[in-house]
Amino acid sequence: MTNSPFVAFISDPHLSRERPFFQFNWEILIDELAQRSPELVIVGGDVTLDGATNWSDLEFAKEQLDRLPCPWLAVPGNHDIGDLVSCAKPSSRVTEERRAQYIQAMGRDFWSVDLANWRIIGLNSMVFTSGLSAEAEQEMFLERALAEADGRQVAILSHIAVCDNSLAEKDATGWFMPEATREMFASYLASGKIKLFLSGDMHQSRDRVIDGVRHVWATSTAFVTDMMEEWRPKFGGRKRVGWTELQFGTDVVVKMHEPRGMVDFDLGNWVHDGAALYYEFARGERFRGFGSAKDTVA
Repeated sequence: MTNSPFVAFISDPHLSRERPFFQFNWEILIDELAQRSPELVIVGGDVTLDGATNWSDLEFAKEQLDRLPCPWLAVPGNHDIGDLVSCAKPSSRVTEERRAQYIQAMGRDFWSVDLANWRIIGLNSMVFTSGLSAEAEQEMFLERALAEADGRQVAILSHIAVCDNSLAEKDATGWFMPEATREMFASYLASGKIKLFLSGDMHQSRDRVIDGVRHVWATSTAFVTDMMEEWRPKFGGRKRVGWTELQFGTDVVVKMHEPRGMVDFDLGNWVHDGAALYYEFARGERFRGFGSAKDTVA
């Protein structure tokens, strides 16, 4: 391990065997990381296109992550295990069963790893405010991981971004962590134990200091949405596919990469009216000729 470990931060690849819409960009990523040789890849969730209901997507995503040229660690997103209980209809919510499927296929859904003078703590943000047993289990894990950091600076990795401009803001968009979760983090932030938040989900890159803490969003390797910013909320990020280089030294050096070979797919026309069309394509309800949906499970 070097004094400034090089970590590749990727997110939202949306991999699928039956619906390999974004496999082209994944192949470009595999080639690029093989040439650059990171010491670790961390994945900010939504590894699958529809792993919450399709076991095959989870299996395929694990196969693809194992092709990376170094060890990897991932946290789940809503496409992998279901969405936040607070903002999703019952059929789309995270459940214990969906979480168990993810763990069976991908491994731990929350974890910590030490790199030089940093500790990265990966969290399953989909169980926040869920009332599931995993929520309390994870909060106990977080408390212990922070207490035992042994003087290391701490970075938190989650699928969902913490906030837009302030930890205390009222989120009217539904894109950010629940208010109760942000309140839970507030005491840790006030004590200076957390220096960096890393997240995916937004499909745009952004690097901003908020209330004295750095927040880095990873763009998607797969696609963007509303690249021209005509109808979605504007959060000030850059909407291009790519990946993020992190050098963990005394501070963290962040560099966004947008490989020229990657295609900037814009799925705005699929998700403009609440993502219904996106999921219809993902599950084969409109595109029967493109693979098979027979492995789909409820």
